[in-house]
Amino acid sequence: MNKFCRIFFLIFLLSSVIFFLNARGNDDVPFNGFPERIVHVGSSAFLVENALYLFPEATERVIAMADGNQGNGFFAGDIDPGIGGKTILPRTANTEAVLALKPDTVVMKNFLKSRMGEALERVGVPAVYLDLETPEAWMNDLVIIGNLFGNPKRAAELQQLFNTRITTVVEPLADLPEYRKPKTLMLYWSVKEGATAVNLPPLTWIQTRMVEMAGGDPVWKDADLGERWTQTGIEQIAAWDPDVIVVAAYHVNASDAVEALLDDPIWSSLRAVGNGDLYAFPGDYHSWDQPDVRWLLGLQWLASVLHPERFPGLDMEAEARSFYRDMFFMNDTDFNKLIKPRLTGLD
Repeated sequence: MNKFCRIFFLIFLLSSVIFFLNARGNDDVPFNGFPERIVHVGSSAFLVENALYLFPEATERVIAMADGNQGNGFFAGDIDPGIGGKTILPRTANTEAVLALKPDTVVMKNFLKSRMGEALERVGVPAVYLDLETPEAWMNDLVIIGNLFGNPKRAAELQQLFNTRITTVVEPLADLPEYRKPKTLMLYWSVKEGATAVNLPPLTWIQTRMVEMAGGDPVWKDADLGERWTQTGIEQIAAWDPDVIVVAAYHVNASDAVEALLDDPIWSSLRAVGNGDLYAFPGDYHSWDQPDVRWLLGLQWLASVLHPERFPGLDMEAEARSFYRDMFFMNDTDFNKLIKPRLTGLD
């Protein structure tokens, strides 16, 4: 097993130990008993909502949430049978709008603590903060949500599901030598005021981590990047000369973004494009490259793209079907209705 795999398994072993220590009680949650009026607020809405709905209690106890529609549908709303009786807040809702709902707990991304969480706490409303940005953060946040809902058993089950899916990728690549890792470029295609741009993820973000876990060599690993997406240009991409280019898009279809690049004669001159190794990252309601729970599907897909010989016969639609069953209790009928028509990037 190579150095990366050993480190990864050690991290997840430590996460499991932390879970069992936390699961013995609920002293780390900022409330007495279990809240019945949970409100989710703020930006990165779909990340938090989709994490909450991994637990069956969410349908009863979440009374209001921020709008998590990223452009291809409101997933939490579509799987919650009681959504008609819940308040959907704008992602910019202020503390007054939240307090009007009389919540007993508010859940938000951790970067909103100083902007909103502390103000709510000062008036006696407990706040729960989630990270959800890395594999390790997800393992810890599952514990937090399990405590929130009083369901540590489900949190442990989810940890096992995460570990199983990760292992199906990491183990087949454990003996992969460095020289067999394709030089991989992961890009986010964005459109603003009619102008298109391609952007690189920071080295600490899950997109970079996924490339490494999937057996790729991120060509931008030595770049001086900040803490947000960083725009890059064709000259730099040509200098890196990647073996594989993967393109994600969040508000347009990633397959359309790839088609636009294929129509560009400059991009067509790149070796990866000429070899047919330019791919659109798959998605459904949300792109699978983001730190939403769907990153587990994205990891499997990316590994099969970079190393198809190590994942023969992998059926990503079947993997997606089992994923939604395990994570969101979704039967085949609902999968066919909600997910299958939205699946892109698997052709």
